[in-house]
Amino acid sequence: MFKKTLQLLLLIFFFLSLSNVLLAQLPADLSKVRSSQISDIQLLNFIQQYSSVGMNEEDLEQEFKKRKLSDSELTLIRQRVKQLMGASSSENASSTSSSVSMTQKYKPRRVIYDDALSAPTGEGSNVFGSEFFSAGNTTFEPNLRLPTPKKYLLGPDDELSLEVFGVNVLQQTLRVSAEGMVNVKYAGPISLNGLNIEEATLKIKNRLSKYYPAISNGLTKVQLSLSAIRTIKISIIGASKKPGTFSVPSVATLFNALYISGGPAENGSYRNIELIRNNKVITVADFYDYLVKADQKNNVRLEDNDVIRIPYASIKLSLTGEINRSATFEMKSSETLADALNFAGGFKSTAYKARIRGVRQLDFDKKVIEIPKEEFANFKLQDGDSLVVSSIINKFQNRVTINGAIFKPGFYALEKDITLKKLIDKAEGLREDAYTKRVIVTRMREDLTKEIISVDISLDGTKGDLVLQKEDDISISSIFDLKDFPIVSINGAVRSSGTYPFEDSLSLKSLILKAGGFATNATGLGIEISRRKRDAETNVMNGKIVEIIKIDDTKELSGSSADIKLMPYDIVSVKVDPYYKPQISVAISGEVLIPGTYSLTSREENISSLIKRAGGLLYTANVSGARLKRRNNLSDIDLSIVKKIAESSAKDSSNVVIENSVKAVNDVAIDLVNILANPGGREDIFLQEGDELYIPLINNMISIEGEVFKPLDIAFTYEKGKTLKEYISDAGGTTVTAQKNKIFVIYANGRAAQTKSFLFLKKYPKIEPGCKIFVPKEPRKEPVDFVKLGVVVGTFTSLATSLFLVYQIIN
Repeated sequence: MFKKTLQLLLLIFFFLSLSNVLLAQLPADLSKVRSSQISDIQLLNFIQQYSSVGMNEEDLEQEFKKRKLSDSELTLIRQRVKQLMGASSSENASSTSSSVSMTQKYKPRRVIYDDALSAPTGEGSNVFGSEFFSAGNTTFEPNLRLPTPKKYLLGPDDELSLEVFGVNVLQQTLRVSAEGMVNVKYAGPISLNGLNIEEATLKIKNRLSKYYPAISNGLTKVQLSLSAIRTIKISIIGASKKPGTFSVPSVATLFNALYISGGPAENGSYRNIELIRNNKVITVADFYDYLVKADQKNNVRLEDNDVIRIPYASIKLSLTGEINRSATFEMKSSETLADALNFAGGFKSTAYKARIRGVRQLDFDKKVIEIPKEEFANFKLQDGDSLVVSSIINKFQNRVTINGAIFKPGFYALEKDITLKKLIDKAEGLREDAYTKRVIVTRMREDLTKEIISVDISLDGTKGDLVLQKEDDISISSIFDLKDFPIVSINGAVRSSGTYPFEDSLSLKSLILKAGGFATNATGLGIEISRRKRDAETNVMNGKIVEIIKIDDTKELSGSSADIKLMPYDIVSVKVDPYYKPQISVAISGEVLIPGTYSLTSREENISSLIKRAGGLLYTANVSGARLKRRNNLSDIDLSIVKKIAESSAKDSSNVVIENSVKAVNDVAIDLVNILANPGGREDIFLQEGDELYIPLINNMISIEGEVFKPLDIAFTYEKGKTLKEYISDAGGTTVTAQKNKIFVIYANGRAAQTKSFLFLKKYPKIEPGCKIFVPKEPRKEPVDFVKLGVVVGTFTSLATSLFLVYQIIN
């Protein structure tokens, strides 16, 4: 019974194992497979399978594409791979084992390190050398593409490629066993442990020569090469960011191992890194030699079971300021401040090199230290010293500055006994507009106060010269800086009115030409020149304060008066020709015989004249509905006045008034029936520029809007003699909320008429064709506020009582 049960369990275990293997395999065609259908186990096994042969992430993606996985699903797979690798690295970090395995076999191709090994964490550290280990995803790998090193000794897990060619041919892959043996075809087991490639080649060649005689006479060649290298175990202890045991390629060096571990910790040493082999210190590496001088003499190759010990730093110095590399440096006891400056890359050009100041940590407190330049090479540093290289002061030993009316302004070197005139010669001399009577020299006294010295360089000898001192600032003025620039103005009928600079001998004709010449509507008659008076009659009533010069000439300025000379600040006014008038254009449209645009024959032409010129009205014209559109010519000042009046008069109508004021055109209601009956009468208004007269088509419809039972969509045919009340009745009558005494009518020409009431009598507007009837809504009545009413009544009661008491007291 027990035997059958055991057989059954083994059978079940076999099928479960087989199913797991089958599930872990991905199908060759993934075109119809979604990423969610691939399990984590399948994905991990797939990654491990292809990583074992040295394939990287790009190779894995190419494999998925070969299996016809879509790009969208490949993006999802890529995200899952990152999550799985992140989970894998976190599990490794939480494990109690300190061993980090990179891969079991290293082939001569690109190797991808684990994320935990390829992302050192030296970020944020100010220690010199830490930046070497702070790169995020950069790998510092041994170069596996190089030929096998001559001193490389073969050992277990190395793979060799044996090739025999010539008369005899043989190709075989040899793997070094744990005992250091390889099994060569025909030759049998051969021990290669501890031999280099050359020694191993010679040994295999001697053994094969018994079976291939052509090897002895050179007709058959034997070539042995390293195809895959083994891994070795190393340990990193001490002040390391990631101490522990690591599996690395057997060709890895000391610096490779340091990079894998993230480098020394914040307080670890970069100067005394020990490599221990078989309990003996093989070498003590100074990483600064590599960083400063690129010296790799201590970057030795590692062997199995090597131990790297990183001690703690004993002397650390903070050096900042005007140096090329500000950082914390690790110093040896034999090194000085000069060595630290060498590590820092030397001084910047702006550094103050005469002295370096800093702070030193003592057992109880601190003290300030100062190191003069002469002691840099001998000054011994202590742990915790903090030094700062300051910048040079902004002060010149031999500078003088000259500005103003010279050809080469700027600063110059102060030479021995240099004078003001010699400095002007160095600046290429004075400009023609230089004012030489008074040159200002601003001098700095010893107490840093300023002294102003004026020199008349137009004088001869020492009186017109001055011996300069350092930091003297010379200013030479221009004659144009010492006087106003006079102007003249021109306005009126010129093309470019405005202000122009005054020039000597400037004439009226020249100024008009500067202004672009006369405008089209200009006249040469009545030109006025307003000139300032030097002897203005300010103490006399109606005294003249300006002089007016009148000139009558032609527009060609051919008369002699055209050459009158102007004076500074003259104002020229060019008059408009009163007999020159541009055309006034108006338009007429609608039901006239010849609609179009017409130019007025006179400024007094009116509406009746325009209709007559347009051929008269058609029989279809709605005479009572005629309208006139006129441009709105209100200026900005007028609009501001309208706004103020509207705001002060009615809070709820100000916006309406302003909107109507800024419209481009306004509708003018006219009574064309009266105009045609009385041409030239009061209603027959004069036309203006841009007016447009519109004669509409006869409209026999009456519309009703507002508080009626059938508003908006109601339109009735006009019936002569029918009253307003009858039309409202046709619309169903007014509603309860209608304000009957405010019913109004808008006629076709834009005029409006309102219902008039007297006692109990109402007079309704007359209805004409094209009218619109509006029934307004009764305004909402505010409810009586009894609280306020009570306060008012109480106030009046108190006032009456007080008056009564006063009356009683008086009487």
